[in-house]
Amino acid sequence: MKDKILNGCKSIPVKNLVNYIKQGKVSLSELIGAGLPDDKVQGIRNLMAAEEESSWAEAKNQDTLESYRLYVSTYPEGVHVDEAHAKVDYYDDFNWNHTKQNISETSLNAYLDKFPDGKHVSECNYLLSDLPWLKAQEINTIAAYEEYKINNPGKHTSEIVQLINDLNDDNDWENACLMSSTDAYRRYLDQHPNGKHAYEAQSKIQASAGHDIFIDELMEDPNSHDAREIQTKVGNNVISWEDIAQVFGEDKKEAIKAFKLPSPLPEKNPPTKLQGNSTEVYFWGTPSSGKTCALGSIISNAQSMGILEMLDCSGKDYMTRLSNIFGKEGFCTFPDSTSVENIQEMILKLRDKKSRQHKLTLIDLAGELFRSAYFKRNSLFLSQDKADTLDIALNYLKDSRNEKIHFFVVEYGAHDNEWEGLKMVNYLDNMISFLKKENIFRKSTVGVYVLVTKCDKIQCPIEERPKMAFEYVTQKMPSFWNNLESTCKKASVGDLKVLSFSVGDVFAKNLCKFEGADTIKVIGKLITKTDAEGGFWDWLRQ
Repeated sequence: MKDKILNGCKSIPVKNLVNYIKQGKVSLSELIGAGLPDDKVQGIRNLMAAEEESSWAEAKNQDTLESYRLYVSTYPEGVHVDEAHAKVDYYDDFNWNHTKQNISETSLNAYLDKFPDGKHVSECNYLLSDLPWLKAQEINTIAAYEEYKINNPGKHTSEIVQLINDLNDDNDWENACLMSSTDAYRRYLDQHPNGKHAYEAQSKIQASAGHDIFIDELMEDPNSHDAREIQTKVGNNVISWEDIAQVFGEDKKEAIKAFKLPSPLPEKNPPTKLQGNSTEVYFWGTPSSGKTCALGSIISNAQSMGILEMLDCSGKDYMTRLSNIFGKEGFCTFPDSTSVENIQEMILKLRDKKSRQHKLTLIDLAGELFRSAYFKRNSLFLSQDKADTLDIALNYLKDSRNEKIHFFVVEYGAHDNEWEGLKMVNYLDNMISFLKKENIFRKSTVGVYVLVTKCDKIQCPIEERPKMAFEYVTQKMPSFWNNLESTCKKASVGDLKVLSFSVGDVFAKNLCKFEGADTIKVIGKLITKTDAEGGFWDWLRQ
């Protein structure tokens, strides 16, 4: 068709020649080359110039490679020819980028068919000349690269070395992750000291070491870390809940998982004077001795047994909170640490087996009293508020209206623990000497007991705990015990004993599965050492 047009162009009307040009059957330059007269050439140009703007608008409307190519071929010297070429180049680049993402013999030849004079023809031909390399890259295995190296010696040598190293690196890292052990990650680093995953391997080794240490500590002592710390370690991916289940068991794991920090116990200024007509029960304890837990277990258990009546007093809210700590079933959360400067007065009645009521005032003494007594006894500066708290406690203790019972609460194994520069046993020794000097233990003192808490830590059968608790006090705190024993003997205190005590199976410091046998013994002691209301001694006291 083109040859026929070129051969007869001199006789073909200008309008028809323009149509042929617009249809892409022939170009103006080809017609000029075929000897088209100048007047017809000018006529074609004039007619095409009149239609160029509408043709450009049509090309932009279609916005295709073919529409822009048609414009260029129709108007090689057109006003918009540069813009049209830019659009053709855009489609060229777009197609080439797509071809490179899916390189194959088919895709490369398809590019050449579409852009025989394209910008990337040279690169395309180069790639087509090395199709085996393309196939090796597409397979991307060590075997494929090794085969290419054998069949094409000397080609892509450095690339093959790097690609094989990368594949070995990835394979070894994948195996290390599957084994997920410190040894596996160390083995990876030995093989690839500067590998792609070296930093991650180092991080995992450090995390794994932290994991192993933490789990070993929990295995050795279930109370080496508290529940909040365990939750944090899981949250930071140092350990997993599966690890915790293996250490503690599924039920305890769920208790740790659900743990929430308890609300702080209320604080209130103590009364300057205790109510009368009640046996006063004093609980002495340095910080972290387990004193508050012991009080909570006594009040909770008495309430669950149905033998407790709480009376109005300054510490009733405190007593009510303690009564909700330990239940008969399930896991219990220990209360938050109480203020070392707070004294709480809790008045209650306990009903014995004959339904008689025994009225008691439980006094939770401030741990700070141990430091205050030490400062006063050694003539050290004592602030006014601490001196006032100590005076309030001494006023209670010296009030002779009521009989008194004393519980010195000590934590098993904590005699060497330090608080403000002194060991706990030093504070206990000093306190007994201070009370002795103040003549606190008198005939009104009906019982003095050393309550050794956390005896569940003793590695012995339960029935041997009382003996082990006694040996602990007499052997690890001999000065405290001997001083207490001689003081009680001089004051004719008829009942001095060491009592082993545990609230049950304690774990993660904050949680326990309550077991009330020791608590019941203490409750029994409180009932037997106090008079029932309406009895002879109650009448005599009134």
